[in-house]
Amino acid sequence: MSVPLTVGKLIDFFSSANPVRPFVCHIFLSAHALEAISSRLIRLASVISSAGGIHCRCPGECWKSVAYAHVGSTDSWELRERTYAAALEQEVEYVEKGEGDVLSRLSVDTSIVGESVTRDLSDGLRAVVMSSVGSMLMLVVVPPVSLGAVFYGRYLKKLSNQTQEAVGEMTKVASESLSALRTVQAYNGHEQEQAKFHDRVDYVLTLAQKEATASAIFFGSTGWSGNLTILGLLGYGGTLVSQGQITVGELTSLLLYTAYVGNGLSMLACVSFFTSIMRGIGAGTRIFELLDRTPAIPPHTGVPVAPDRRGVLKFENIKFDYPSRKGVDILKGFNLEIPVGESVAIVSSKCIQRKERRGQVFHPLFATYDPVEGKITFDGQDIREFSIESWRSVIGVVPQDPVLFTGTIASNIAYGNKDATREQIEQAARDANCEFVWGMPQGFDTPIVAIARALLKKPALLALDEATSSLDATSEHRVNDAIDKILRNRHTTCLFVAHRLSTIARAERIVVLEDGKIVESGTYHQLVSRQDSRFRMLMAAQLNAAAGEKVTYDFSPEAETSHQPAEAHP
Repeated sequence: MSVPLTVGKLIDFFSSANPVRPFVCHIFLSAHALEAISSRLIRLASVISSAGGIHCRCPGECWKSVAYAHVGSTDSWELRERTYAAALEQEVEYVEKGEGDVLSRLSVDTSIVGESVTRDLSDGLRAVVMSSVGSMLMLVVVPPVSLGAVFYGRYLKKLSNQTQEAVGEMTKVASESLSALRTVQAYNGHEQEQAKFHDRVDYVLTLAQKEATASAIFFGSTGWSGNLTILGLLGYGGTLVSQGQITVGELTSLLLYTAYVGNGLSMLACVSFFTSIMRGIGAGTRIFELLDRTPAIPPHTGVPVAPDRRGVLKFENIKFDYPSRKGVDILKGFNLEIPVGESVAIVSSKCIQRKERRGQVFHPLFATYDPVEGKITFDGQDIREFSIESWRSVIGVVPQDPVLFTGTIASNIAYGNKDATREQIEQAARDANCEFVWGMPQGFDTPIVAIARALLKKPALLALDEATSSLDATSEHRVNDAIDKILRNRHTTCLFVAHRLSTIARAERIVVLEDGKIVESGTYHQLVSRQDSRFRMLMAAQLNAAAGEKVTYDFSPEAETSHQPAEAHP
């Protein structure tokens, strides 16, 4: 900031009638050099002004760019990692309800905040330091600029928030469509999906155009105000010079100071400091909203569950509905007690309720959702008192559609059990009848498994959710054989949700669910022996549907292995 003052003093010195050389000039400069400088100094002053202090800054700018790049990437990485960790701790409903929004916060918002707090903030602070006093003077001289900045900042922050939410909705639509691409193509739904995506993109474009219009008005106004200020100073200063009230050097210094102020303000505009900071605040609000959000079911509180702990599993008067569908009871008055080592199959008395209600038993059991009423106890202790992570670690899950992560069979089997050894992984594969793995070219190091993953944990509770519903006969036989091995181990309590007779018949006890309540319970032999049994009617309806005609079946214990029709009716 001393450059304008120095240039002004030098101009006054060389333009005076009897110049006196400064001491430094006597030492370092010859007379010839002084004469050359005196003839060109005014032109050099204009060059210095337009250069805006670029002299001798190239090495510094290089190192500054490297430092900002490292700091920015580190900040973005740390913020993205913390946001991802926070998302994984939220309840399932929160993430499933806005999966695209969460992905947008992870990718777009974190990048915006990272740039705002490093490059844009540093450039803006430098501009403020360079023109702190002058900028305040400009804002005082031109009050509409400061007033416009306040309103523009508020508007941009709100608009940025809306834009990021719209981008989240757009990402959600794309994510849903691409994850269900087979269904979209099978039903020729690409035009419908394109239309949905177009609507989201169009809304994002509308918000972007609003931001562009507001930016153009604001920065155009500030530039126009700055130009008017410089022209006014030049005109008024020229008048003062002609009247002898100030010197040419003082006027030059004033204009250079004004140029510095303008450079500072233009830097705020060109680097989009103000815009970027407001956008960063909007994006940061969304990120910190997720970081500060307390999950409905805190994952790290509660007492740990010992891996070898065993006990009675008891559902006590459970009432459950989804938070997004209040009043639509999935389970109501649900009571079930399962001793250690027993296997229980849950079936529905109505085929239409097959998946909608049976599988929901697992949601409160896994603490994915909290029941509205009632409680679930394990070994006499409410599972709410347990650490969720610790409780889930003693449960093995075999879903209907197992998720296979990128990696090898070994890494998929060991998922969630990072301390598993190679021998334990291979033994779990044998217990799950995965002999085919050894016949593959790369064995366990081949990317493709679900019972083995559950068995590796040696769980206190094994939950199978329609584990054989989508398998062929050979694969179903393998899975059922693996289930038989588990059932022979009386240390693991098994809970099935199933509709295939071959799986249901393996359970020691069968409970029939109707309208969210248990209406029937007993062994397979007991239930099929009752003529008015809902389970018997359900099995008959299932076999009739498979046979394609109405058939009378013999469900007596002696005939249970064949399940052949006793009498056919045309």
